[in-house]
Parts: sequence; structure tokens; C-alpha cells
Amino acid sequence: MQAGESRDFITDGIKRYKEHWKLAWSDMTLVTAGDVLVSLSDRKVHNTDTQPDYAVFEPETAADAEALASAFAELGVQVASDKRFGDKVWLYVFSHKTTWPKERWPDLPPVPGWNPPLTNRKRLDSAALPGEVTPFLFRGCEYRVENVMAHYLYPAAAVGSHPHEDHFRIRRVEDDRLISIPLMNHYFATAFVWKDICYCFALDLGEAKGWTSSRINMISSKDLISWTAPVCVLDVSADGESIFNNTITHDGRRFVLLYETNDPKYPIFTLKFAESDDLIHWRKIPGAIYGKEKYTGGPALYWIPEEQYYYLTYVDMFVHPVVRKLNYRTSVTRSKDLIHWEDAPAGRAVLLPDYGHRPDPEGHPDVYDLNASDAEYLEKDGGVRAFFCGGNQWGVADNQTAEYHGTLAEFFREFYA
Repeated sequence: MQAGESRDFITDGIKRYKEHWKLAWSDMTLVTAGDVLVSLSDRKVHNTDTQPDYAVFEPETAADAEALASAFAELGVQVASDKRFGDKVWLYVFSHKTTWPKERWPDLPPVPGWNPPLTNRKRLDSAALPGEVTPFLFRGCEYRVENVMAHYLYPAAAVGSHPHEDHFRIRRVEDDRLISIPLMNHYFATAFVWKDICYCFALDLGEAKGWTSSRINMISSKDLISWTAPVCVLDVSADGESIFNNTITHDGRRFVLLYETNDPKYPIFTLKFAESDDLIHWRKIPGAIYGKEKYTGGPALYWIPEEQYYYLTYVDMFVHPVVRKLNYRTSVTRSKDLIHWEDAPAGRAVLLPDYGHRPDPEGHPDVYDLNASDAEYLEKDGGVRAFFCGGNQWGVADNQTAEYHGTLAEFFREFYA
């Protein structure tokens, strides 16, 4: 996140918003909030079919946010204050008399002294549908777990429709062949191979409305075709939370499961950890949390023995400095104990949106990338390949890849050099 913006900067930005749309002060609403994504969504500003324009700012302090809100209230702006989390407060302005601009966003300025390690970025050449993927090696061959949102199977279907037909697939890379569909009515599936057995962990959608389940199920296979019956290995319903993505690694002593939740004590999407000796029975690790004060999601966790670090990449929401709207990059942090975390220096994103890229030029020609998320990595043949999602985070997406020449340890080390 940015360090914070001055009152004068924010005041000027709100005035520019008003002038651009030729609004009266009374046409505008100004909101202070601890979780800007949830607040925008709750007010039907973000992630809706009739989305208005908005502008987001990051005041230096909560006192600055309140002072700005009071000053604009005196001008006739409607002012509201939403839920807070600690000292971090966002501020945003919107009006339902505006419409979402469809033009391409400008590129971000380069970060001095920083050359992003991933290169050769391109759309994934595969019959796979858009969705989160996990690359893995199994018995000498490369495969992918592919999560499928069922609305992609129905032409003109609304985003998020047919949720109980969501599922995941196993695809062999060398011939792009679909090998199996292990489970229906499951999503956010990942794969972890241990001693020639492939374990898949996925969110059990059950009877839930949308992705609001609290259960992770596990299945396993020795051939990627025949799978064991699903077993629930984690249930957080007693905590009043839902689970989303998950990722697993082994640190030489134990298996570590990272699971993404919507713990109401924190901004939406918080990363928590559990440990296991057998991949079935999991114990929550006390104090092991990442993302208490910010949006995090789409995690991928790797234990790098040469470094004795856990490296975690995750989706990091940030404000585009020109258009003042939310977009999403992949960032990296690391830890030796899963409790104390060291973020990479500011500006060293793993992946940024390609603002000139259209994820679905035929179906949605006016949609450009605002997102580079849900990255996972495969080390093979002296290089690393990243797989990630482009798109707009509102249901228009594609799968993309990028490459690094070197080991996974060398790749992560680049961000801290």
C-alpha cells in the first residue's frame, strides 16, 4: 500500500471527479471505510452490472479522513462512515449519476533500479477455460489442476451462474489432454504431490450460495484418473468464516496448509495456516496470520530450503495512481516462522496488470486487464514458469504465463537483493 496521501491531494482529486462529470456537490457521496473493497461492493459501486465511476484515496491518518469528510459535508456532499479495522482508513467518492469509463488505463511508471524478473508474458496456449490453475509434476510429466466456473460452459450465461456445476479438471500439458474431472461442486482446487501420490484440496461448495463454504475436502490418486472419496480435512464453520483459496508446502518437518478466509475481524481475505503430519489431520498454527490490515488473496506458498524461508505470493489490491481505482497485482513476502513477515521492498511487484491486454477480445472487447492474480509457479528444466489470471476480477478473465531463467530460489531472491 502507499504511505498515504495529503489532504490537499485528496481534495484536488475529489474536485476533479466532480468537474469531470459536471456534478453538483449534492450528487456525490463520500465514504470512509476500513475495507474499501467490501464497502464499495455493499454500496453497489464495485462489481455490479450497472457500475458507476468512483475514485479512491488513502489518507495519511484517520483524522485526515474525518476532516476531509466534514469539509465536504459542509458543501453538500453526502457523507458516510463504514466499518473500520485499526488505524488504516480509505476514502472514496462516487455518484450513481456517472458511468464506468471503458477506456484503457495508462501504464504505471517504471520503478527506478528495478527490472521485473518475469519475462515472455503471454496468453496460455491451451483449451483450458479461464480460472485458477496449479501446475505440478507427476511421474515425470507436467500437469495442471484447472478450476472451472460453470458459467463459462453456457453461452451468454451471467457471471457466477450455475455455481453448483463449478468443478476442477486435471490436464496433461504435453498434449493438452483432459485426463479427469475429479470433483463437481468444488472450486479453489490445488494439487500437491507426495511420494508419487497426487493430493487435491478443494472448497466443498455443498449447498452453499456462491462461494460461502467453510470446508476443504481432500482426495488422492495414484494415476490421476481414479480418486479416493472426498474427506473433509478442514472446517472453519465454528469460527464463522468462509474459506477460499488454499496452498500446501512441506518444510522438511511437516506439511503446511495456507487457507484464505473472510475472518470478520480483518479486511476481507486473510491468510491463515495449519500444519499436519499426514495431509489429513490439520492443526491450526497459533499466531500464524498474514494480511491483518490489508486485502490479500490468491496465495501460493513455497518452502525454499536453501533460504530457510517460506515465500508467499499473493494478490495485492492497490489504487492506480492516475485513474484512482482499484486494481490487483501479485506481491511477495517471506517468513521463517509463518508469524513474522518481511514484505519485498515497495515497488517490487511479482506481476502487474497489462493494461493494454484484452482478456476476451471477442466476447468483451471493451474490457482491459486490471488484474494479475492467483499466480503459481513450476520449476522445470532450469527455469520457472508462472501461471496466473488476467482480467478484471469481475468475471472476465484469461490464463496467462510468464518465465524466469533460473531456479525458484533464485527467482524469489531477486525481490530482496
